[in-house]
Amino acid sequence: MSTDPALWQEWEGRIVPRGFSIGYIVLSYLVSYVGAWTTLELFNRRTSGKGMYNWYLLCGSSLSMGGISIWCMHYISNRAIVLGDAQFAIQIAYSPTYTALSFFVPVTVLLVAFIVVGSDDRVSIVRVTVGGTLAGLAICGMHYLGQAGISNYTCVFHVGNVVGSVVIAVVASIVALSVFFVLRAAWTNSWWKRAVCAVILAGAVFGMHWTASIGTNYRLKQGVRSPSNSISRDLIVIVVIVLSITACFILFVFAVLARRRRSRSADRAQHVVLASAIFDVHGRLLVTPEGYLPNQKVTTSHIEWSLDDTFAVSHPVFQWIFRTTRNWSSIHSLLPGMRNHLYNDSTQRASRASLKAEVNLGSGDGESPDDYSIILRELFCIAAADLAEQLNEPLENVGILFDQVLGTGQTKTSSKSKVLGSSRGGFNDLESDGMAMPTLGRGQLLFLVRRANRREAERFAASGYRFAEVQNVAHIITRNMQINCNDLQGRLTSMHEYSSDTNVLKPGVHLACFAIRASVRGGFDILTRKDARNQLPTMQLPIDNLDNWQISYLAQLDGSSVTACLKFLKERLASPESTKKEQSFATQLYDALVGLDEEMGDTFADAVLIGSPISAPCYGPGGDNAKPAQATLITFRTIVPIQFRAQGLKFGFTPLSFFRTQQCVYKNSPDHARFARAIHKEFGPLVNKKKLSSRDDDENLESAGSTGKFSRRLKRNVRGPLDAPMKGEGVPKAHSKTLSSLTFWNRKESSGVARGASPTKIALDSSSEIRLVETQTFGGIMVSQEVSVDVRDFEAYSQQRAGGLDDESSKTGVNGIQMGTTGEAMREVDDAETYVDRLLAICIATRR
Repeated sequence: MSTDPALWQEWEGRIVPRGFSIGYIVLSYLVSYVGAWTTLELFNRRTSGKGMYNWYLLCGSSLSMGGISIWCMHYISNRAIVLGDAQFAIQIAYSPTYTALSFFVPVTVLLVAFIVVGSDDRVSIVRVTVGGTLAGLAICGMHYLGQAGISNYTCVFHVGNVVGSVVIAVVASIVALSVFFVLRAAWTNSWWKRAVCAVILAGAVFGMHWTASIGTNYRLKQGVRSPSNSISRDLIVIVVIVLSITACFILFVFAVLARRRRSRSADRAQHVVLASAIFDVHGRLLVTPEGYLPNQKVTTSHIEWSLDDTFAVSHPVFQWIFRTTRNWSSIHSLLPGMRNHLYNDSTQRASRASLKAEVNLGSGDGESPDDYSIILRELFCIAAADLAEQLNEPLENVGILFDQVLGTGQTKTSSKSKVLGSSRGGFNDLESDGMAMPTLGRGQLLFLVRRANRREAERFAASGYRFAEVQNVAHIITRNMQINCNDLQGRLTSMHEYSSDTNVLKPGVHLACFAIRASVRGGFDILTRKDARNQLPTMQLPIDNLDNWQISYLAQLDGSSVTACLKFLKERLASPESTKKEQSFATQLYDALVGLDEEMGDTFADAVLIGSPISAPCYGPGGDNAKPAQATLITFRTIVPIQFRAQGLKFGFTPLSFFRTQQCVYKNSPDHARFARAIHKEFGPLVNKKKLSSRDDDENLESAGSTGKFSRRLKRNVRGPLDAPMKGEGVPKAHSKTLSSLTFWNRKESSGVARGASPTKIALDSSSEIRLVETQTFGGIMVSQEVSVDVRDFEAYSQQRAGGLDDESSKTGVNGIQMGTTGEAMREVDDAETYVDRLLAICIATRR
């Protein structure tokens, strides 16, 4: 710094005249604006007051606002002040201590201000006012602390300007934060609206500084001619440039990431995608800070092998997925094998590197429907596992599949779409009430839904997700994910209700209507409640169960129409011969009939009564974790014409096959165990092929030989399809006393083993049946052994031995009692019959 004595002596102790550089004034506002916009972009991504993710954003917001928008702006603005005739020797110089302190003070105060403001969607006027006041004071505090750090001048302030600058800083900060948080809470804060809020917030800094600067004069200090430890103004400008470029880079990164998300969302809208819809205790939906649902791509597209092979709730793969999501534990151990199988399959066909890009289900070249079905189900399981990892949740907590498929994306005309078939474009489906079928080439969106408790919601918020009101984000989700739905908000509300998983009958007696119609694509559709598509239209009676006399009473009305039943009940109510309990039952039944008839209208008018009550699953007496109980259904049956449409908003038609599947997935259902064994039977040998082939070289030749004989015997003796679920009610419990080990035996040698050889055994643990089907490839045969000792016929057996039995039979006993291992090969059976099957059989058998 120059120390011209004459110039210094001329102005020493006097107020130096000042001027301003317009270029630096404009630059100071731009710097403040960049810092303010970066602050709001960072703060917009905060989701909670907890979690390292949110603390990083909070500290970044404080640094951006305090360090760039305030601190950098202050020193660039002071650079615009020209003292004297612009001689370098008398320009402003700064103290290093005060300069550093002026940086950290506003950052710290703003950190407190942003903590006070909070990050949730509930706008608190008190908190925003307090936070805005602290932010305004941080701006003022930094300015006057920075002015105190001028080492060669004494600042002379005008009181009016000081007061005005404080008012401007506080009011503008409160306004900017209020507008920002109101828009953020309503999810209407698009990027340009945040940019406008940044204009106001930068105006608070800029307006405060220049209001104060205009009322500030500079008196040159006496005796301070050469402050050697002063910071050069050029050095401060360099620091400001570096920090501003950093803020611009952050904004650029945000813009690039936002564009990539939009592009990826638009691309996935053309594919089959699995999304997560998680609701908190207040019914708010979990989304990313941008308003997206967490999602994972399942596959490029679904191949329709025929005109009727539309991927919807009636599709077998969808129903398999639907059951799997109610029984995640059944596939958990198979996931690594599924990944390997997909990778190996794709490598053999395409030699590509990416797992999901490798398995392109959009072409179907050289693929059979069975292989395609397996790969599609594996891809869904992998996508669900990836989604659980994205949410940082175990697979068991990722949710259950919603019972609707939504179409996404825009129609594309390509060669691939022509491969899938072009003859369906103009076909109108009667089942869709005249609406066109889904256009080929569009994507499909599946939803996994669940509810999160308070602790889980806090954990999601701490990891970077937000919970928003459905009405605030429905339009964002529709636009970004290109969902072809006019009422996504209604669908999301249905998902919230569906996530409770409480759509099960209550214990007691219910009056029900079993109404079916033929489907255009084969099979039947069934009339269900729209608010619970797994339940028939019902009306509960105020009784717990039916006594024998009540069952006999109903038998009199077997085959009677609703009108005939109402007439009969009226007559019984008026008859003096009816007992008091008969009149009470008739009144209850009559009221229920009238109530159901009013709800259903013409649909119920032609129904006839099934005289025998039907049992259906319902809640157990011990709550959700109790074993399901059985409710009683007094059912009316009817077959409506194929062109019939459900009237009103309470009822709609559902494919009968899917309705039956829904009856197998209620909590604690014994069908879960059957389904788990069926999954391991089908996928176990497939995903363990590589494992088994590596073990073959290490196996004992004798063991391999005996196993091979047994496998060949099974292939010769067993006929028919073996892909049905296994017989039995559940997977064996741990340390089972019945199924303790598995033995492969030769029927001719069942009474013993060759000398010097030992039987080949595979020890089983708690998942013995599942491990069996994983490690063997012989198909749908369950081989088990049961060790038992029968002493009831011991006396008769002893008498027979005394009478001289042959030696061969005597070898099978120990001390006269036949003990040992008995083996049984059981062919698997289909799922257990449901009440839907019984009602359908009655309806078809008695159709008129």
